[in-house]
Amino acid sequence: MCLGADGSLMTHNLAFEKLIEYDTSIAGITIDIKLFLGDSSVSLLAKIDTGSDRCIFSRIHGEALGLEIETGEPQRFGTAAGSFLAYGHLVTLNTAEYSFDSTVYFASDAAFDRNVLGRFGWLDRMIIGINDYYGKLYLRRYEGE
Repeated sequence: MCLGADGSLMTHNLAFEKLIEYDTSIAGITIDIKLFLGDSSVSLLAKIDTGSDRCIFSRIHGEALGLEIETGEPQRFGTAAGSFLAYGHLVTLNTAEYSFDSTVYFASDAAFDRNVLGRFGWLDRMIIGINDYYGKLYLRRYEGE
């Protein structure tokens, strides 16, 4: 509940253009996305991760786009389980027909098997609403206030 300075209830209206239904039996909010680089593209499943600063993908997906992973911008990421090295590359990211250029990171280690949509490069481009009980993700592209 959000209260105004005078103690009255404040309401906020949000409008969404897209609805993605996701499988609630899979851990996390997992959605279909596509990555594009030139004429190459790869489709994959990724989890929305509000705790991740960046979008990070398995090495295999970057290689499928034709990238030489280690030529990207190196970045070390820390997690509760340790740290890992990834390399940033500019690609076009597509979710539910929304496309935008974004610097995303591909893990150096081929054993890294996670794909996450993080704050910079995805969440900062979208306005989202979640009804997790019913597995509904509402989307609108962020265009500024």
